[in-house]
Amino acid sequence: MDMFVMEGPEPVLTRADLIADPSLASYEKAGGYAGLRRALSGLSPADVIEEVKASGLRGRGGSGFPTALKWEKVAGHRVPVRYVVANGSEGEPGSHKDHFLISRSPHQILEGMILAAYAVGASQGHLFVKESFPEGIRILQKARQEAHSAGLLGENILGSSFSLDIEIFVGPAAYIAGEETALLEALEGRPPRPRPKPPFYPTEMGLFKKPTVVNNVETYAHVARILSDGPARFRERGTPKSPGTMIFSVSGSVVRPVLVELPLGFPLRRLLEEYAGGPLPGETFQCFFTGGPSFGILPAKDIDTPLEYDALRAKGTGLGSAGIIVLGSGDCPVATSRDFALFYEKGSCGQCPPCRLGTESLHGLLESIESGEGSPETIERIRKVAEMIKGRGNCGLITASAYMVQSLLQHFPALVEGHLEKDSRRSAGERVPSWHYDHFVG
Repeated sequence: MDMFVMEGPEPVLTRADLIADPSLASYEKAGGYAGLRRALSGLSPADVIEEVKASGLRGRGGSGFPTALKWEKVAGHRVPVRYVVANGSEGEPGSHKDHFLISRSPHQILEGMILAAYAVGASQGHLFVKESFPEGIRILQKARQEAHSAGLLGENILGSSFSLDIEIFVGPAAYIAGEETALLEALEGRPPRPRPKPPFYPTEMGLFKKPTVVNNVETYAHVARILSDGPARFRERGTPKSPGTMIFSVSGSVVRPVLVELPLGFPLRRLLEEYAGGPLPGETFQCFFTGGPSFGILPAKDIDTPLEYDALRAKGTGLGSAGIIVLGSGDCPVATSRDFALFYEKGSCGQCPPCRLGTESLHGLLESIESGEGSPETIERIRKVAEMIKGRGNCGLITASAYMVQSLLQHFPALVEGHLEKDSRRSAGERVPSWHYDHFVG
């Protein structure tokens, strides 16, 4: 797999890239567990939270919620039993960073989880990984055993009064299992179905109805660096409101699909031209899904948008887990949106009728347009269905599906209307870019 790592102070992937193997010995040789040793030898749990707060770290798995705020809510909860959970499910189309971190630097994730547990007063953690990733499961289980043998997990960690165990939980491969409350349902032994929020916010009523921290595995990896290097060094990269770096997965119609860690706020154009090699030969960029399909389309005219939460939100899209899917001039946004609509239809757990019926309806309507069987009424029906189903389920899946098709109609109205007649479609326009893991250079 091609991989590029930014120069300068060591970010997450630099440490992962320097490690020849995912063993504890290699991780410690690269400076691993320095943050944990520092915390347990001289920092209180509140001090750890304050350092994470000072860093400005935002969650690297979706909405970019401030990490320290989650931790504060759990640490201050009246219920004494608390949990920490790592979300390593990575089901969002176009995102491959978590698989990389799990495979290359599992101890960095474990260190971040241990620090989080110490900060919030948890004595049990769970790292969720999908059954469809057997190599990652094996690597994580070995890392856990190594940490136990070295006194980094278990009773009285590093000779302190703090004790913690972490379970490597092998969960279902379903896309919806990556939603944080569905993940908690799976951990409790039930099918992965999202819980209604409120009342089931994880920080209030999480795992076994106890206050729970749920963070993405990349978030925990950053925590390990913040506690070893300090929050000021973390803030040397990124923007004031979105500090630090993030791992971007670039796939689709580019010369070189790539994983690359860059400062938040880095321009999309530079990422695509300098690291992904630009568009395919003879083509130009047409549009982008900057956070996978869940946040809708960013048209090519906005290619200079900084890759950070607020700037992308202002453009009507988002960063999510930073899985960037590129459509070139030879790709068809209608066909791509149809495929994503099918992905959402298959990914729905089916418990909420608006989601079960809405995703099926949107896929069917887009299929009729793509096949040349649609009409102006079909387009209007898509508008009505998308508006009707937004925000109607227990999780964001149905809203993501609605936003995706709404952005298609907003940015490519002429192209959609042109699909109403079969003969009007370009044969080259039927290509759909690959966003699967096997599309990466390896």
